[in-house]
Amino acid sequence: MHVTNLSLRDFRAYERLDLAIEPGTTLFYGPNAAGKTTILEALFYLATTRSPRAGADRELVRWEAQGDIGTPPFARLLCDVRRSDGKVRLEVIVQRRADDEGQLTGASLKTVRVDRKAVRALDLVGNLRVVLFTPADLALITGAPAERRRYLDVTLSQLNGRYVRTLSHYQKVVQQRNSLLRAWRERRRPLRGADDELAFWDRELALAGSYVLRERMAAVAELNTLIGPIFCRVTAGNTPLLAAYQSSVAGITGTPDERTIEAAFLAHLVRLRDDEIGRGQTLIGPHRDDLLLTMGSMSIGTYGSRGQQRSATLALKLGEAELMRARAGDAPVLLLDDLLSELDAERRAHLLETLAQPDQQTLVTATGIEDFDAAFLARARTIRVEGSKLYPS
Repeated sequence: MHVTNLSLRDFRAYERLDLAIEPGTTLFYGPNAAGKTTILEALFYLATTRSPRAGADRELVRWEAQGDIGTPPFARLLCDVRRSDGKVRLEVIVQRRADDEGQLTGASLKTVRVDRKAVRALDLVGNLRVVLFTPADLALITGAPAERRRYLDVTLSQLNGRYVRTLSHYQKVVQQRNSLLRAWRERRRPLRGADDELAFWDRELALAGSYVLRERMAAVAELNTLIGPIFCRVTAGNTPLLAAYQSSVAGITGTPDERTIEAAFLAHLVRLRDDEIGRGQTLIGPHRDDLLLTMGSMSIGTYGSRGQQRSATLALKLGEAELMRARAGDAPVLLLDDLLSELDAERRAHLLETLAQPDQQTLVTATGIEDFDAAFLARARTIRVEGSKLYPS
């Protein structure tokens, strides 16, 4: 899989960009705030409909953008992708919203097209598969459980259309169920009907949640076979990195089937009924789970050195790429944002070796070319970026 071209209009600092991208490795280099990261952000957005940096979609529209006559300003992203099963064109338009007086509001409207046909945002995901590496990925090891849940969700959503749809439904069920629980806690609804009303939402929660749990646990089991050897190679050691899925649903271990998970889920919800009403929130489920990462018996997030934590981050990301390659049959596009500056020489060499695979498309950003060896520079296309302008070397 590789992107053949990227077109941007009024996206971030780019008024216009039309970029042909070659199948191998492309290095974008230049000073900070030049527009390098924006190129990677655009591709990640086209793959996932989410920005790794923006708090809201409206932030993606260029500040100075002018809309067409009678319409608010908008950003347009488009790319063509060549895959093992053919070609596909992906397009997303993010448009600011205006009130009745024509003043821009904080809202935005997103339009998504695949091969020029309008689709739901969920249906775009998976047409382009990417793995994004950034210095902030250290939060996968040292950050909150939400970071590790997001890592699994981004990976699986790009591989499995049912997963992304089920996850979206599950999240809506949690919101609705929490709203009811808060209403009962605050006595805005009579408690006498709580059990009957919650029974419906319990079934919806367990049905969607059991699928999400099964898929996550299966992915973690597969990742375990990949990240251990990668970690040993990166650290030149013999103690592998191990991952274990920690479910908040009691009695769920290994890789059980959906029916087993659903039954355990429902039983646990019944036991927690009074506690959940008292706290006004859903206390178990995939939204409360974690991914435990250990080296030997040691939690690498708590006790690992900075170098070990960076190696674990690299192993997780390379493992994500290998999982996608194994399941989908072709390699995802790798997006490396100023990552090499954070790695020592040994980890840098291992990463660059991975990028040398013949079917691998990789886009790399850096402030300069001095961190790259001659072999890498000989095979990579280099483009200097300054002031959101591109200058091929």
